[in-house]
Amino acid sequence: MRRSFLPIVLFILLPLHAQMRAYQLGFSFSKQDFCDTIDVEIKDGRIFVPVTIGGKTLSFLFDTGSSQGALYNSVEGMQELGNVVSNDANGGKDTVRVVALPHMMIGSLGVSNYVASILPRPEGRITCDGILGFDIINKGLQCKIDTRHSRIILSDRKATFSDEQGYEVKYLLKWFVPHVWISPFKRHQDEALFDTGSRLFYQMNKESFDRHVYKSKQVARQVEGRSRGYLSIGHFGTERPDKVAFIAHERIKWAGYRFVDVHTVTTQGGSRIGCQLLEYGSVTINPDRMRIKFLPYNTGDSVIVSNEQLQIAYVPLDGKPSVGLIWNKSRLYSDGFRQGDIILKINGRDVPSFRFFIDYPFASGEVYRYLVRGLDGKTHEIVSRHK
Repeated sequence: MRRSFLPIVLFILLPLHAQMRAYQLGFSFSKQDFCDTIDVEIKDGRIFVPVTIGGKTLSFLFDTGSSQGALYNSVEGMQELGNVVSNDANGGKDTVRVVALPHMMIGSLGVSNYVASILPRPEGRITCDGILGFDIINKGLQCKIDTRHSRIILSDRKATFSDEQGYEVKYLLKWFVPHVWISPFKRHQDEALFDTGSRLFYQMNKESFDRHVYKSKQVARQVEGRSRGYLSIGHFGTERPDKVAFIAHERIKWAGYRFVDVHTVTTQGGSRIGCQLLEYGSVTINPDRMRIKFLPYNTGDSVIVSNEQLQIAYVPLDGKPSVGLIWNKSRLYSDGFRQGDIILKINGRDVPSFRFFIDYPFASGEVYRYLVRGLDGKTHEIVSRHK
């Protein structure tokens, strides 16, 4: 029976603040005048790069939304650099250790003195060992991300991808990560982080959305629901509950290319373009010209996305699984789930933790009985078929 995944939305840590740059050792590469193709693993649309340290191969998320690297467990030979206060995407903060990693290999490319923070493993389906941040690109490497062929290409040759034909946008570095301008509605522009660590196609900052919807009736027509809740999980906690808009974009425009019928939700954090973009084409990143070019897999100037709207998001609450957000037009809402519900039991089995819940062996098409406690403190049972 096919194992299916819970609709949990997880955002990896947003860029660490600039104080971490004080620990930058000027990491170096082992080769010059090179162009390396690196086989990667694609899971949930995101890119996991094999990194070898001390003869052991680890899995690092390639995350353009993080300014520098991160590690979830210590490795032998790392050099302690000190502590910094780090902020995550939701405004949570904590003191973290900063280290220089021992010599590591990314494919055949050696990297020395790569700086990383030691972070708590975030809640959710994170099975990797750490993060490769955008500092790999900021160091001067040209990059091509091609998830269709499960590979990334890294080169220090400035003209490596200059002949690639596609749709190019200029990016601006903010907190050392790339922000681009896209058009979520006709005659409207939005600044968004290009974030391969995010699973969704696009999320729009709620304040930015409110400004757009106030100005235009055509924007208001594309709202397919509103609710209150939260869905983003950071390293140091979840975002604050607030109003959320469910949007059915007629199109989202990247330079001259249109993504048609895109369903999104708003977020309290910054707007971002996530890894689902890579289902429709590869991208090249040129740090010298500060350009990101989208290379569509089809031959036209548009593609129909027609992705499913987010139905429900589960978040940890005091260590327990809770419904952080639910769309009132969803099947799960009709089944009886409500924002704030805490999952106590599944098929009579106690659910002791959020980790237990997300690792539960749900199977597509099977019917489950949930015992939940609502915001009113009362418990009730919900019967629901898992999609």
